[in-house]
Amino acid sequence: MTETYSTFDQLPDVETVATIGTFDGVHRGHQHLLGRVLDRARERNAKTLVITFEPSPAQFFRPQAFAGRLTSAAQKIAILQEVGIDFVLVLPFTQDLANTSATAFMTRLSECGHVREMWIGADFALGHHREGNAPRLREIGAGLGIDVNVIDRVDIDGESISSSEIRGLILSGDVERANRLLGHRFTIRGPVVHGSKVGRTIGFPTANVPLPEQEVLPLDGIYASYARLGDDPTPLEAMTYIGTRPALNTGERLIETHLLDFAGDLYGQDLATEFVSRIRPDADFPSVDALVEQLKADEVAARRVFSSLQHQVNTQAATTSGV
Repeated sequence: MTETYSTFDQLPDVETVATIGTFDGVHRGHQHLLGRVLDRARERNAKTLVITFEPSPAQFFRPQAFAGRLTSAAQKIAILQEVGIDFVLVLPFTQDLANTSATAFMTRLSECGHVREMWIGADFALGHHREGNAPRLREIGAGLGIDVNVIDRVDIDGESISSSEIRGLILSGDVERANRLLGHRFTIRGPVVHGSKVGRTIGFPTANVPLPEQEVLPLDGIYASYARLGDDPTPLEAMTYIGTRPALNTGERLIETHLLDFAGDLYGQDLATEFVSRIRPDADFPSVDALVEQLKADEVAARRVFSSLQHQVNTQAATTSGV
């Protein structure tokens, strides 16, 4: 079980191998870095420590220009727990912290964290005006007994992985490519709330989730998705709509998920919507009947996506087993 802390003083009195960064999305580049931290911790018989910030520096310094985060704070910690990280130090990002020098930060960490190794990405920088770049942190660490190691940015098929790149893909609706770089499906989580209940009158009842604050949203349209309810790990096939429902003239941007082959009361439950593939853009329709016909076609398209995914899983399983 991952233990979380909010101050240096709370860190346990044990040897750790650490890494530091925003880790928005905990994408495949982050996972590569975390894998090295986990390997070195096992070799040293030490614990693992991730140091991160809330809000992210980008949110703090440029709130109006910030396009939205890939994972909420809770989602980020949950993924770090799945990876196997022992400790997470979530430091509140304030102006005082932004003004802290790299030397002061690293000194404070060495006094409280018992960090023996620090692993960072090549473009990471720490401290006031980002003066603590990789060479500088190595120099500071050497004086404090912390071995600072640098990992180059990871590429997939020649494509670099970064949170900003993934954010752009999601904003453009290319969730398939975003998921490939993330190493997991982009997910929006929230409680199911009451809506206008129009969907149930046309044969497509939906679970409505409030728009998440400070999180990036996919481009308006219909998506094949998986839904997970509460703590139940079972993925339920679904299709999700993001948009303003122009055919029904609501004008309010919504997230609505229709669970395929499901019946039951979802109000108040926590719903995680995992985006799989964009089926089509948002559109207006001349009548409700025309909308219903399109939704039926969307359902067929969504089921085709899930069938293709299952075929890929079956093929991979057969290949692995040597069948």
